[in-house]
Amino acid sequence: MKAVGYQILLFNMLMIMNMQAKTDTIDTIGQEPYEQCGYCHEYDGNSLMPLYPKLAAQQSEYIKKQLKDFRSGKRKGQMQATAELLTNKDIDVVANYFSKQQISNTKKRTLSNGKYAQAEQLFLYGDEKRDLIACRSCHGHSAQGNGLTPRLASQHKNYLIKQLNLFKNGKRDNDRSDQMQAISQKLTELEIAVLSAYLAELSLLDGVVVEGAKLAK
Repeated sequence: MKAVGYQILLFNMLMIMNMQAKTDTIDTIGQEPYEQCGYCHEYDGNSLMPLYPKLAAQQSEYIKKQLKDFRSGKRKGQMQATAELLTNKDIDVVANYFSKQQISNTKKRTLSNGKYAQAEQLFLYGDEKRDLIACRSCHGHSAQGNGLTPRLASQHKNYLIKQLNLFKNGKRDNDRSDQMQAISQKLTELEIAVLSAYLAELSLLDGVVVEGAKLAK
């Protein structure tokens, strides 16, 4: 309960700061665009709270697209207010900065052998009977992503679960050709949970290095 209360307090503080920034009542001169991101995502891009995604080692082109989608309203969420303050130049700086940061690793394995095997099957091979393509087909063999396709390895499990459910329920639709909506609708609740845990632990289990960035110890 304390963690939830802290997240709500932090969110409210950020909303106030955004309002103040828009009305020029706080001084942001001299701040790099990515510094304000650090309040939620940490300055190295390794968010400590599952509510906020890790940005470290994320594909820079993906970050740029998401920020522009938030700014235009194409993607909905609390990031909209922050993204509205960013220029295209700011977005480039933010994306390039976080894409070069070290990604932190999951501390321990939580999946049982059976659930690990189930998730690995989905990630590597999909399910031909359901016309469900493998995750690695787009996200890469180590979930490192590429260009507009995001890195998923070492991302927060709860964040991944939330995004897959948003796609599944039609509440997020800023992906290319609605591909993620179609894929997520074929996944069960259990599959979403084990696949998200698998991706969160992928670097821990397989020693993956994503986008040329070393894993932080």
